[in-house]
Amino acid sequence: MVSSKSGSALSPLVTFLLGAATATALIIFFITAAEKPVWPAPETTTTISRVNTTAGAEQRSRSSAPTNQQTETGAEKNVVQPEFERMLRRAAMEDRTVIMTSVNEAWAAPGSLLDSFLESFRVGENISHFVPHIVVVAMDGGAFRRCQAVHPHCHLLLPEKQGLDLSGAKSYMTKDYLELVWSKLKLQQRILELGYNLLFTARSTLTWRGSRNPMEHITMAADITTSSDFYFGNPDDLGNYPNTGFIYFKSTARNARAMAYWHAARRRFPENHDQFVFNEIKRELVDVVGVRIKFIDSAYVSGFCQLGRDLNRIATVHMTCCIGLENKLFDLKRVILDWRRYMARPLWERQMGKIGWTFQGGRCIH
Repeated sequence: MVSSKSGSALSPLVTFLLGAATATALIIFFITAAEKPVWPAPETTTTISRVNTTAGAEQRSRSSAPTNQQTETGAEKNVVQPEFERMLRRAAMEDRTVIMTSVNEAWAAPGSLLDSFLESFRVGENISHFVPHIVVVAMDGGAFRRCQAVHPHCHLLLPEKQGLDLSGAKSYMTKDYLELVWSKLKLQQRILELGYNLLFTARSTLTWRGSRNPMEHITMAADITTSSDFYFGNPDDLGNYPNTGFIYFKSTARNARAMAYWHAARRRFPENHDQFVFNEIKRELVDVVGVRIKFIDSAYVSGFCQLGRDLNRIATVHMTCCIGLENKLFDLKRVILDWRRYMARPLWERQMGKIGWTFQGGRCIH
């Protein structure tokens, strides 16, 4: 189990509820914190100087961030800079775990997914103190500037392809969408190589409660722990279908190699997204790279593909099996209404287990 305390003991960490992901996932998490952790003291950074750069809480100068037209692109520009390493130190929990999500300008716009993500911490239980551990990766200059306005830890990651604009709402499985979802893997690999454990949550996440911790389902005996689109009862069964919108990587040399192997496998599946490729190569990751993969029961860390119905057990909800930003946001509002309705009931009534999801008028779930 992951811990926010120093020492060898590993205990509950973080919480996330409901994220309406880009094209693949909306995640909702609930995380338990036995006591409020002590946050690392922030380091002051006052300038934003490079194309691929990082913003801390003090970095509010919007003019410093490049516009989409001004930015240079290319893999050679995506070098992890000292500013990014300092930001990781500020954001990391005491056990060196970092939470990461990513947005483009469309998802970061006012009223879109980034705002929903942050709102979830306000309506959640005992979870607002986890915000300082989240690193938001912006895929374009507009998202970067918007992130700076609302969050302490923002990093601008440019696409590897020259001239590619990832700022708009990308349709599922288009070329731009694929570039968007693949761009983050090398940065994730570098985070592991720098010695940080990584919890990645798809694009935008609503976090609701600290009374249930999805991280209790993460064991340090496994290198990779992933949520499931379809779960068949055994956490070690590679026949489970992963959902990489909620995925935890322990910082090990094996995992760094696994991340590189995953990215390289894109060439074998050139027109598919990262989650599809992960599912295709999961046995190779075990047999060739040597990692151990654990799948989380969808009754706890859930999604629209296989939705957990017991609100007294459920820890997260991914907006899987839902295509289109408009549809995700539409259903997201109904999920929030259901959550507020659930939380408005007396504790004794909630504990009886008779309050479930309604999703009245949903587009992706009924």
